[in-house]
Amino acid sequence: MIQLFKKILLGVDGSEDAMKAVNRVLEMTKEDNSEVVLFHSVLHRVKDMKFSLGTNISMGSNLSYEIHRDQVKAANELLKKIKDMFSKEGKNVETRLIYEHGPQYYIEEQVKKEGFDLVVLGCKGEHTKLKRTIIGTVPEYVINHANTDILIVK
Repeated sequence: MIQLFKKILLGVDGSEDAMKAVNRVLEMTKEDNSEVVLFHSVLHRVKDMKFSLGTNISMGSNLSYEIHRDQVKAANELLKKIKDMFSKEGKNVETRLIYEHGPQYYIEEQVKKEGFDLVVLGCKGEHTKLKRTIIGTVPEYVINHANTDILIVK
């Protein structure tokens, strides 16, 4: 069998489409030795929370610490759940929890830095409709800025 992709970057946020993307990567890698890197951006989730609340949650406040702690805990649980899915299929996956970049910028940077030959994302993540309308989605940004093959899963 010919291996189409050697290094796959899989971005997840827990949405239904992201989980479909996980399943697609599992299918794609059943017969090959593709390296899969799974990541989730906590920064992105905190910004979404601030945008949804329509408020400026000041950094250093008790609320910002609680939101950050809860988001980190949920992200770690999500990454563990997906890593376990890969393990059950006999596949190893590297997990990364990203704090300092939104997912779209992280993808753009890592494609250049690490030479990923495929990025896989769900079509619709966990965003408000208002945010999608005003600033767009992660897949839209990645399609226009990442210099590699991209699979957007619905």
